[in-house]
Amino acid sequence: MRIDDLDKRIIVALEEDGRRPYRDIARDLDVAEATVRARVARLSESGMIRITAVGDPLSLGVNTAAITLVRTKPGTVHEVANRLAQQPNVRFVGVAFGSADIVIQTLHRDMRALHDFVAVEMPRLAPDITGTETLQLADVLKSSWDWRAWFADSDAQFDGGTVKK
Repeated sequence: MRIDDLDKRIIVALEEDGRRPYRDIARDLDVAEATVRARVARLSESGMIRITAVGDPLSLGVNTAAITLVRTKPGTVHEVANRLAQQPNVRFVGVAFGSADIVIQTLHRDMRALHDFVAVEMPRLAPDITGTETLQLADVLKSSWDWRAWFADSDAQFDGGTVKK
């Protein structure tokens, strides 16, 4: 499914406030409220967007956040990634190129829980893991998805330099 300029503008409006009434978005974008409602439904049903609350884990009482680089036996990367993705404390899973096959971000109540997860739970969940490197996050300076900037940059790069606003 392709998105157009109006879809992008609706996404940016929802990024600013996911609870904003469709009639307000429609008024600002000079389209009918039904158009905004239908577009949001199509984007949601297709899985392109999800309207949800995003919290800052460190501010919400999570004491330990970490990024772990995971190496796997050849041919097992997606199986391992899917197993890790099912864990409630794993908030991000990505398959990668380079020195790691998988990159995960995890949340833990303390350092001991992080250690237990990496040293005990991960090998039990996915015996095809051949190695890990864990980076504990001391602070999070930015954790956002700025779609306005992404759309502007991607339009400039892929649409001949024309930024549609």
